[in-house]
Amino acid sequence: MRERQQGVTLLWALRSPCNLQCQYCYFGAQEMPAPTHEGALSHRGNRDVTLGALLAFIRTCSSTIVRRVFLAGGEPLVWLGTRQIITALKAVGCEVIVCTNGLPLQRDDVCRFLLEQDVDAVSISLDSADPETNDHWRKDRSGQGWQGVVAGIQNLIRWRNEEQAPMRIGVYSVLTQHTLPQLVQTGTFVAELGADYFIPQPVSLTVDHPLHAELCIDHRHSQMFADQLDSLRRAHPGLYVGHPGYLASVQRTLQPGPLPLIRQCFGGRDLFFIEPDGSIWDCPSTAKIQHTPPDQRRSILHASAEEVFSAQWRCRNTDCSLFSQDCVNMWQLMAFDTILQPEGRLHAQLL
Repeated sequence: MRERQQGVTLLWALRSPCNLQCQYCYFGAQEMPAPTHEGALSHRGNRDVTLGALLAFIRTCSSTIVRRVFLAGGEPLVWLGTRQIITALKAVGCEVIVCTNGLPLQRDDVCRFLLEQDVDAVSISLDSADPETNDHWRKDRSGQGWQGVVAGIQNLIRWRNEEQAPMRIGVYSVLTQHTLPQLVQTGTFVAELGADYFIPQPVSLTVDHPLHAELCIDHRHSQMFADQLDSLRRAHPGLYVGHPGYLASVQRTLQPGPLPLIRQCFGGRDLFFIEPDGSIWDCPSTAKIQHTPPDQRRSILHASAEEVFSAQWRCRNTDCSLFSQDCVNMWQLMAFDTILQPEGRLHAQLL
């Protein structure tokens, strides 16, 4: 008898706007006009789905259909509607992980709400223990920058500890040619803040991006990546720095030569990506989106979760030849059991 499939994992870019101007953001630059081609992201938010439509779709969900949701953006916590989204997702039994730049966490009411709703984890973006390095690439017009992010992390950890809540709190750090040499320093800083996990993730920029040559890491940085991780593990053995399958996948993308074919990739079977306009993709990879045939383009609008994540649809997945640094970060999302349930089995095959 075939084993029943678990509910899917969603990476949900909930809203387009953001209160930061990160120079490498996958939504593009804030000042750029909204692109018109299919699957393109923009901070403009002209086509973001209404709160009512989002809630209508969530009401069709259940934990057997949608197991886990990563709420990202843009910045999800600057939109008041996100609170209703979180409440609705938890009401139907979904696990919720909020992905934030950390600035809104300085507010006590935000931290209280996340704890009251039993949000399972909060992942906060911080690229460096050095304020100048972090703020050079993660521009903040409000002037808070690194200081505000760190204050937000400290505030949420304080609230979590006082409430003795099971919420997991961690940091995602974008790896570039500038931040990779600081990996041990940044991980040490994160550990001393009291975070539970620290996930380094390589920046992904197209070859025609003006910052590609300056920021992207490749085979020249493979040994440094391995050495930095090894030093960090020895210095802070209690800090979770990523599932071995994820870290091995990152290393694969740093090797010279063609990347491997991924057989029965979880993208489109166990993982789906939802954009702010409601469109659903098998993977957030730009290459994967561009290779999606028109008859396989779908949306949450006027559809139920049972329809868009049906067993028949999930069974159509094929081997993927588009593996790259554009999708490698999804491997850790699919291994998030090792953060939420350290002794639990993995949600999906990673290797």
